Amino acid sequence: MLTFAFTSCNNNEIETIPYEGPVPVQVTAGIDGAMTRASETSWEHGDAIGISCSGTNTNYTNMKYVTAIGNGTFTHYNGNDQEDFTTGIFFQGTDQVTFSAYYPFTGTEGSKPGTEGKISGSTSARGGQIDYLYAGGLTATYARPNISFSTTETKFKHKMTRLKLVLETSADAGFSVNDVTTGTYVLGGLKHEGTFNVITGIAAATESADPVANFHLDNFPSVDANNQRTYTLILYPQTVSGALPFTATISSQNYKNTADITFTDNKLLPGTSYTFTITIKKTGLTVNSCTIDGWGTGAIGSGTAEM
Repeated sequence: MLTFAFTSCNNNEIETIPYEGPVPVQVTAGIDGAMTRASETSWEHGDAIGISCSGTNTNYTNMKYVTAIGNGTFTHYNGNDQEDFTTGIFFQGTDQVTFSAYYPFTGTEGSKPGTEGKISGSTSARGGQIDYLYAGGLTATYARPNISFSTTETKFKHKMTRLKLVLETSADAGFSVNDVTTGTYVLGGLKHEGTFNVITGIAAATESADPVANFHLDNFPSVDANNQRTYTLILYPQTVSGALPFTATISSQNYKNTADITFTDNKLLPGTSYTFTITIKKTGLTVNSCTIDGWGTGAIGSGTAEM
C-alpha cells in the first residue's frame, strides 16, 4: 500500500533519476506543541489535511489526505470520501517540488478553499472552535518522494491563539464549587470574526470587525475538574485595546475585573497559549499570574476584581 511520508531535501544535494512515469508522494506529519483535543500531540483517526504543491511539471491544489487510524500516516481520499491510491499527488517529472499543507481540510480538491485560499469564519460559537494548523516550505523530488512534516522546522504549527480561563474558589472565600460551576461569565474586548489563509498559513482577526463587549463564555467549551471550571477559547490572533473586562455573575451579584487580563503590547499572538487563573471570592475576583501551556510564550498578569 502506498502512503505519504514527507522528508525535506537539501537543495544542494538533489538526487535525480530518469523519469519513468508518475510516482505518488508518501506523506507523514507531526504536530508542534499540544493539540486542543484530549489526545494532545497525536492526530485522531479520520483527521484530514489539504496539501498543495508547485513545480515545473507537478502542480496540485488542495488535495485531501486522511490519517485513517490517527497515526500520522496520510493517504489520499477522493471526492466520495474513500481511500484512493489511483489518484492524489503524483510526480509528473524529475523537477523539485515545493509542498505546503493545512488542517483541517475544507472545500473541494483542485480548488483553493474560501476566497482565493482565504477562509472566513467566526469563533463566536462552539462550532467555530477551529485550531488551524499549517506546514510549509518542504521540497521533494521524483527520486525522493517521501514527504515528512515531522521535523522541528516542518511540523504542523498552531496558527490561532488559545486563551484559557481557569475559575476557582474555596469555602473560606465565601463560595462553593457549585456556585462557580453554575455561575455565568462574560469576557469583553475580543474580535471573533477573522480569516485563515491556507496558502500563507496566516490567521488574523478582521481589522474592521468590532470587539464584542459582552461575550458569554458558555459559548465556549468548559471542563470541570479539581474544583475548577476551565474555559478554552480558540481565537484569531489580534491586537486588543487594553485589558479584557471580565464579569462573573453568581447568585445575581456581579464581580468584575477590568485591569488584569492583559497581554504584552496588547497582542494575542499566533501559536501562543495564555492561561489566567481567576479566584472568585465574596470580596472580589483575583486574577493570578498567567502560565504558558504548550503553544508558546504568553502573558503574565495579576490583580483583583471589585463588585
